[in-house]
Amino acid sequence: MAQVEIRVNGRDYKITCDNGQEARLQQLAAHFDNHVSQLSEELGQIGDSRLMLLSALTVCDELFEARERASDLENATAALDPETIGAASHAIEAATSRVLEITSRVETS
Repeated sequence: MAQVEIRVNGRDYKITCDNGQEARLQQLAAHFDNHVSQLSEELGQIGDSRLMLLSALTVCDELFEARERASDLENATAALDPETIGAASHAIEAATSRVLEITSRVETS
């Protein structure tokens, strides 16, 4: 197990993580610290516990929004019928053939 020192709201914390995950943990801590700093600037020092709680809720809100967008994209993709997908594939193939034909003409000129 590796040990990483992170800084959140000006305080250092030693956190244990799996070997090889040190950089990821630093990245996550920096992201969270950014939220803490922004809220601290907006709300002032409202106490570490409340500041951490509000920051955690903000990060959770981001996560939930990202999950909803991913779900919406999956549903939109599932809604495409085979004819639409096939037509798009045919259009791409036709465009590719046309580009190759033009390229061939240019090369022989």
